[in-house]
Amino acid sequence: MSWLKTQFSDIDISVLRFVHHNRITALDDILYFISFATTFVSISILIVILFLLIKNKSNEIRIKFFKLLAVLVFSAIVSFSLKYTIVRERPFVNYPDIQKLSEAGNSSFPSGHTIEAFAIAFAVSILFPKRKYIVAIFLWAFLIAYSRMALGVHYPSDVLAGILLGLTLSYTLIGVYNKCLIKEITK
Repeated sequence: MSWLKTQFSDIDISVLRFVHHNRITALDDILYFISFATTFVSISILIVILFLLIKNKSNEIRIKFFKLLAVLVFSAIVSFSLKYTIVRERPFVNYPDIQKLSEAGNSSFPSGHTIEAFAIAFAVSILFPKRKYIVAIFLWAFLIAYSRMALGVHYPSDVLAGILLGLTLSYTLIGVYNKCLIKEITK
């Protein structure tokens, strides 16, 4: 088991080194901005939906707003809970060739930015299934995932876990919300 863990660690840092050392450094500021603005973008999406709700007074939009709000709140709760449970040092702490090019909290695993981005992206793609929205929101999510590695603050496994957790969280919450909504309607 120790051999497997070592092999996985070696692959993890090798992929990170490849991404980090082969990034286009002229884009560092853009990647920093994309990463920094994650929650601002998520909240902006909610605000746009809230304005649509106020403008149209639509029960359907109200339900979508609360589903998306639940996804955002629970993604933050899951992220913080796991970070304080699974304490993993950031790559720039353990590997001097990895530069820290962005703010980073204490724990590396999982990538909270990635959890949030993919949870929001998946929720938006379910709630507003128009191709132009889906392509744009997932492009944004993948840029965030990439930026976390390129900026030297997350291992690929942190980002992969963030993607899987974000997608799972979003799917589960919307499914539970829909079940509760159906039970409420059928009463």
